[in-house]
Amino acid sequence: YSVAFADENQVLAGHQDGYIRQWRIEDGQEQGPTMRGSGGICSIAVSQDGRWIVSGDDENQAIVWNGVTHEKVVHVEHEAYIFAVDISNDCTKVVTASWAAVGETARIFDTASGTDLFPLVSPGHLRGIKFSPDGSRFATASFYDGVRVYSTHDGNVLFDSGGRGRINADPPLFPLAWSSDGQQLFVVGRGKITCFDFSKSSSSDWWIHETESRASVACNGRFVACSAGSSVSLWDCVSHEQIGSIITHSTGIRCIALSPSGGYL
Repeated sequence: YSVAFADENQVLAGHQDGYIRQWRIEDGQEQGPTMRGSGGICSIAVSQDGRWIVSGDDENQAIVWNGVTHEKVVHVEHEAYIFAVDISNDCTKVVTASWAAVGETARIFDTASGTDLFPLVSPGHLRGIKFSPDGSRFATASFYDGVRVYSTHDGNVLFDSGGRGRINADPPLFPLAWSSDGQQLFVVGRGKITCFDFSKSSSSDWWIHETESRASVACNGRFVACSAGSSVSLWDCVSHEQIGSIITHSTGIRCIALSPSGGYL
């Protein structure tokens, strides 16, 4: 269901059966004990210092794990399954998006204690959520409201796209990625990537492959990786030009991740 890099040498995967496993890339050997969530692991994130792993599952639990021992540190009960999680760059905050009966909701809580930091007013039909690289903001993408950027300190709205960049697909999917300087936000939908450039107060669309397929996106600061259907394409962050040829798989891709240096996809 979900993948994330622990560092340049190790990758984690969250599985439908609730297991989270970590492998060494070089030889495929599993690292540390297998973790077990409450349900299928819909989303997973690793802190920059490797101290924390956070998972969100379809049994309504966000779980913080010790990144070294793989022991549970804290779990936070939600009203519905959690399709997106992220950890701030200072490793102190977790943000989640969950699918509730009355609409999708976002929460932000302390990593070590699970305590909610402040109430959030979620956009309609939330589809994705992601911290900025410096941790001062987080972005949401939704079906109705498009893209919004919030302050991590108090939850105030700093930017509202007015509906532009809305995501017309059901979660779980991974539609948001920031540039390394936090000045650009990439939002992927059916058929295009919308790039919001906050330094220029502008936005632009890049047209991508397999226009009818649900898509996911990841960014390492130099290039953007975008999956759609069974294919992955790479795009230059500056020129917005496609890099190389499209990578194809034999079946549909659910999620993608880039290693910190961009050496692995």
